[in-house]
Parts: sequence; structure tokens; C-alpha cells
Amino acid sequence: MIRVLHTSDWHIGRRFKGVDLLEYQRKALQWLANLIDSEHVDVLCVAGDVYDSPRPSTEAVRLFNDIFAMLGRMEVNGHPLEIIFTPGNHDSADRLGTGAALMRPNVHMRCDIETIDEPVLIGIGGEQLAVYALPYLDPDLSRPVLQSMLDERGGALGAYGEQERDEDGHARIARSHEGVMKAALQLIVNDLAERRRKRPALAAILMAHAFVSGAQSCDSERNISVGGVDSVPAALFSNSGLDYLALGHLHRPQSVTIAQSDSDESIFHQSRTPQARYSGSLLAYSFSESRTPPVEGNGKSVVLLDMDAASVPKTGGNALGDVRVVDVASGEPAFAQIEGDLDKVLGPLADAYGDDWVSITVHLQEYPHGLYQKIDARYAHALEKNPVYDRRSSAPAHAMADMRSAVDEMDVLAGFVRYSLGREVRDDEREVLRTAVEAVRSNGAEHAGSAGKSKDANVKHADKENGR
Repeated sequence: MIRVLHTSDWHIGRRFKGVDLLEYQRKALQWLANLIDSEHVDVLCVAGDVYDSPRPSTEAVRLFNDIFAMLGRMEVNGHPLEIIFTPGNHDSADRLGTGAALMRPNVHMRCDIETIDEPVLIGIGGEQLAVYALPYLDPDLSRPVLQSMLDERGGALGAYGEQERDEDGHARIARSHEGVMKAALQLIVNDLAERRRKRPALAAILMAHAFVSGAQSCDSERNISVGGVDSVPAALFSNSGLDYLALGHLHRPQSVTIAQSDSDESIFHQSRTPQARYSGSLLAYSFSESRTPPVEGNGKSVVLLDMDAASVPKTGGNALGDVRVVDVASGEPAFAQIEGDLDKVLGPLADAYGDDWVSITVHLQEYPHGLYQKIDARYAHALEKNPVYDRRSSAPAHAMADMRSAVDEMDVLAGFVRYSLGREVRDDEREVLRTAVEAVRSNGAEHAGSAGKSKDANVKHADKENGR
């Protein structure tokens, strides 16, 4: 057995609602190193978005360098830990891959599209694992490279029907995520099939940073849609010959169903169909990732899997053995989304969630004085405050203000209060509004006076220049 740890979407350097997450990321990565040691992991696969930005901060680079040096020196089961990184849609392939040729033999920065059909080969105890590593494939940037590779490599083009080829028989890659993934898979399947002719029991993993259909997204992922479509059909991977699909990009840990098809009905006609999982991000980066009930660490996880490359699996199966999902110990505070009227938000909900990181939606009939201060007094970390004004049933349904009948600004403002709060303006509020209107009028008059003086000065200057 070869033990693999699958993780992705570290997003080192990311902040959340202005809060620096670097220390939680440091704690999570230290925990990851300890898990690798205690679980005797042979191979670490990091499927994209190591950094949150193509130009990470000095502090983010320093943290990555610290954990990178620690992992690179690790020895497990009497051999160096094999480490494979790919870039995602947030970090820079060029920046992440800097110095890759000078790294230790056990560290593999796979950032180039040109090498996607050249797997990292790992041999342990007489078994062999091939890890194909896809960087994020931007359709516009990767399509010309993939087109050239398909044309130059030759080999089978079984994934492409006649209508998808040009007059010379070359495959035409569609401008879409499905199009570039299909081309990449054709190259990988061709290479894997050739290797299995010599070594039938060879196990194979594909690392990919993509949105595979059937998976559930959340609010913290960047939109990658092209032509309104952001996903790759799960059926594309059916009968691809792969054993496991190590996915990155989506931050919610989850499995993806890839149905086994009859060999004749599938695109690639191989005997194996992979299991697929998103490991999810190490930390939560949006309130949409909160758990019910809230829990420290927000349910983030990594995937441990054992690959059996000692024998050929039966048709329709794969070389995947035991698979475990392990919760990340990051110490990130629990995220909670709460909602209610002001009494409920400041009362029982504050008693239950006062120490969590919270997104609060509070329903109001009108805006109370010092709303945010009242919330902050009851919650240690109220990171989102969303007031929602519920119009009373007696509130009029007509327009906010009738500009045809309004005599002055006060009529417009009174209409706004009537529309928003369903009541007339109170006397104390009317005085505040009148003072504000008079201040605006006064400032406007001063501005108009200054403009007039400036205009007069310009006229006099022009008269002088013309000798008048």
C-alpha cells in the first residue's frame, strides 16, 4: 500500500472580514506535518491555491517557506516524503514554480502545462504510483498549448468525434473548461494506457483544480466561468483509467460521484473509473462554510487514502483502498450565521453565540440609535452586521416620494420615512431633518457664491487682456 494525503486551497495570506488568519493557517499547517508523521504518509498532494494571491505578502511567503522546508526534510517509512504541488486559479504558476529545478528530488512543483502527461512516478515496496498533476487550466491561456501538444504527440484521439476534428484529422479544442479538461485527459489517458501495457497494476492519481459538476460551491471561491459555464462534467472522467481524482478549487469538503459506464459508451474506454473528492480548504473563508451547530475549525478536513498497486483491480473498479477524512485542527473560531429581531439578537442568540465569529441579520421596524454599538457589546466578533427593515403591513405600497406634489425637500424626506418605516416623521426627527436641509442649502449657496465671484474675476481678467 502507498499512503497518500490529499489537501488543497491553503490560501496562505488570506484575510477574513479584515481579520488576519495567518496564525490559524500556521497552526493548521503544523498540524498537517504532525499528521503526516503520525499516519506514515508516503505522498502529499496539494491540489492548487497554495497562496491566496499571485503576489503574496512577505509574511505569507515566510510561512510557506517555513512549512515547505519542514515538509521537504521529512522522512517517512525510511524514505523522503514525496510532495507534489500544483498552482490554482489564485496563485501564480510562475511564482510558485520558481526554483523548481533546484529543489530536492522528493519535491515536485508541477506548474507547466507542457508536462501534464509526464507523471510523478513513486515506487515504494515494489508498488508504483503515477501522479498526474494539472495546474489550473484557464481556457484561453491553456487551449493553444494543449492544441499543440495533441498535434505533436500523436496517439489516440478517441475522445473526439468526427465533428470535433478539422479537415486534417486534428482535434479541435472547445473554448470552455470542459474543452481544455477533455484535451488534458486525452493526453493523460494515452500516456497511462502505454505505461499500463508494461505495468498493469500501476495505480494512478490525477490532481486537478477545477469545478466538477455535481459538487457544491460556497461564497469564498472565485468565479471561473467562461461563456457562463464554470464546470466540467463529472462523466468526462468515467472509464478514464484513473483510480483517484484529487480535486481542488471548491472549499467545501465533499465527494463527487463519477458513474462507471460501459466501456463502449464512455469517451476513453478504459477499465477503471476513479473515486473523486474535494479535500476542501484548510480554513473556512466565508460564512457559507459554517456548520450547524457551529464548531471550532468549521468542519475542514484532509483526505487520507491507501493505494493498492500490488494487483490489477477488477473491471470497473480501481486501486483505491481505505479512505479516511480527517478534521483539521486549526483553532479557527466557529463561524455562525444568526438571524432574528433585535430582542432575540441581543438576548438568547448572544448568550449562545457571543464568543463565535458571527454574521448577524437583524430585523427592524426602524433604525434604533447605536445599533452597531449594542451588537458589539454582546458579541466579541460580530464580523457581519446586516440590518433588514421589515415594512409594517400598514405601510403604503405607493412610491417612496411623489415628486409632482412635493413642495420642498422636507416633503421628499417625509415620504421616505413614511415609505421605509410605515409612519409619519416624529417632531424630534423633523428638527434633525430640517437642520440637515438648511445646512445643505447653506453650503450650496456658499458654493454658488464662490463660483459667481470666480466667474466675475475671470470676466474682468478677460476684459483687461482685451484692453477694454
